[in-house]
Amino acid sequence: MNGCRRDRHPRHELPVRPVCHAVRALGTPRGSSRRPRTPEYPVPHFRAMRRWTMPRRAIATVGTLIVTAALAACGGSSSPSAGTQSTSSTASGVSSATVALRHVPTGDATLAYDATAKALTVEIRLTGLAPSSVHPAHIHSGLCEKQGAVLYGLNNVQADAKGVADSVTSVPNIKEGAIPNGTWYINVHNGPALTPDAQFEPIVCGDVANPDKGTHQLVKLQNGPTPVASPPSSPDQTASGTANLSIEGGALKVVVTATGLKPSSSHAMHIHMGSCESQGAVVHGLPALTADANGNATLTTTVSGISSIPVGAWYLNIHRDTMIGLGQTDFDPILCGDIGGSSGY
Repeated sequence: MNGCRRDRHPRHELPVRPVCHAVRALGTPRGSSRRPRTPEYPVPHFRAMRRWTMPRRAIATVGTLIVTAALAACGGSSSPSAGTQSTSSTASGVSSATVALRHVPTGDATLAYDATAKALTVEIRLTGLAPSSVHPAHIHSGLCEKQGAVLYGLNNVQADAKGVADSVTSVPNIKEGAIPNGTWYINVHNGPALTPDAQFEPIVCGDVANPDKGTHQLVKLQNGPTPVASPPSSPDQTASGTANLSIEGGALKVVVTATGLKPSSSHAMHIHMGSCESQGAVVHGLPALTADANGNATLTTTVSGISSIPVGAWYLNIHRDTMIGLGQTDFDPILCGDIGGSSGY
């Protein structure tokens, strides 16, 4: 086997990786007929490792380093750490990219009804929230386009540092005795409270449909109520747009168009590290995007000193307002697009 030998440890009868002549050189002169030493403590099975004493673990660490060096000498290689990320734009960069800008947050809610207990379990899963933000959520009567009163309160939706949230609520005493069809909707608000109006603003909404009278339903949470909803409460939460990025003369050219914004509103905009589903830090700041009287906006800008666009490492985010330093309410991301990514944005 290319000069390598496979040994078994006499104590545990566990297979040891092939050890080539690079290891032989550590303990036996080349050309010697003396059999090379088998390490007293080879790399153990995980369960066997638990029975070892601390001194033996130290010896095992040395043995592991020796085996690793031997593999390298035999031409073997080990894969990089799963947590290692490269931000180099030369290995996988492109010179242009077109990015669809879609509403965030987005996700779904799962409803499960227990007829015996007359209890409802609601799980809300969202991505694209403001990092570490808190959002009130409810089941209301009516529809997203024709909103009604709160019927059942739900636990706050709490985002992690990357804007991802998973919230579960058990709701007792469901008076309808089932999941109704077309008379409930689920609202998640901008937060962190419900007043003033900017915090009450629903950022994502989903109608509950149950035509087959099932005990389980999946509700898509993809947009806020439209501006023509009654009452009108979410002017930016159904916006959409496109970003075109290109490398021109050693600079990054960015052209952004958006529709469905609040008339005459302004919005902070950045290129971030990460993705819409797992947000990261700002890489490049961009000028604010300003809508006209009809809620349409176009912006062209350049960022100097960029020679290529890294694939799958950046995303473009447009926020609810320009005062993003004041907290989650104005930071609220309303449009997002992965630059060469695969999350579906």
